[in-house]
Amino acid sequence: MTRDDIREFVTMLRASTKKPARPRRPVPAINEVSGKPYLSAQYSPRTINHNLSVLFAFYDFHRRALTGPLRNPVPERAGHYGRFGAHHNPEEEYRQGPRADYRQKVPVQAPRSIPDQAFEDLFTRLGTDRDRALVAFYVSSAARPSELVGLTNGMVDVGQQCISVVRKGSGAVQRIPASNEAFTWFRLYQDSLPEDLIQAGSAAWWTLRKPYRPLNYEAARGILRRVNTVLGANWTLHDFRHTAAIRMARDPNVSLTDIQAVLGHVHITTTENYLRLREDEVIERVNQHFISRAAAKRSPGAPPDRPSPYSAADMTELFGGSQWQ
Repeated sequence: MTRDDIREFVTMLRASTKKPARPRRPVPAINEVSGKPYLSAQYSPRTINHNLSVLFAFYDFHRRALTGPLRNPVPERAGHYGRFGAHHNPEEEYRQGPRADYRQKVPVQAPRSIPDQAFEDLFTRLGTDRDRALVAFYVSSAARPSELVGLTNGMVDVGQQCISVVRKGSGAVQRIPASNEAFTWFRLYQDSLPEDLIQAGSAAWWTLRKPYRPLNYEAARGILRRVNTVLGANWTLHDFRHTAAIRMARDPNVSLTDIQAVLGHVHITTTENYLRLREDEVIERVNQHFISRAAAKRSPGAPPDRPSPYSAADMTELFGGSQWQ
């Protein structure tokens, strides 16, 4: 494979459309309930860049093992301090190099979280104690969807109000706190299970129908998919993690390093993304600003409005009434 092949591969991805497993009805670009865009039929810039990263790692492995081409056909970012700034002098300012050839520009977006009222609407639509316990753990512990689904009963410490999760990637076991509400719903859920399913080594989450089977990631997505159908929304399980992080970021008693530890981020710069203002909050505050200005104009002592360039008699004849006099 050569650089020309890589260029043609990227061009093909940009021009291709994904083939859905089932026909999809036409939908608006933005969901009216959540404000989130729907998945596009085109491959996103992140997907294209991910494919390039996989190809780069593949050819880099064979290059070092002398089992492939001596030159990696996938361009690498030309950073000022080498690859990913590995040799960066901490006493000097870090300058990120230009984007590598064929890499797509990814738009920078704030993490998408669920507003409080929207979450209340979602939570009230959940039909079982299992679903309420699962969502309450998601939105309070900020665990990744796959990490929480993999819980066993022995990893739930009610006394310390903590759960132990196996971190994605590193495989390390980490204790993270969760809300008292989550443990309450979890206890109510356990009361509905047979005795042999609540032992320490058993899975924490089970299917509702017999024969009982451990709940997997796709089944957890199905819970939210059914609620989305009722609400007309397109929330995802990962939105709960963003919601938990942003809620913690609002609390002045929780430091940024605390949030970093709970989320399991290696770099604190990743956690800083949750300090950005949420779009719905900005819109609400600016709208309140407009309302305040309008109220100030109507109050006594406010400066007079700009006179209308139209004749009051003409406006009265056109619209009627005396509001223009």
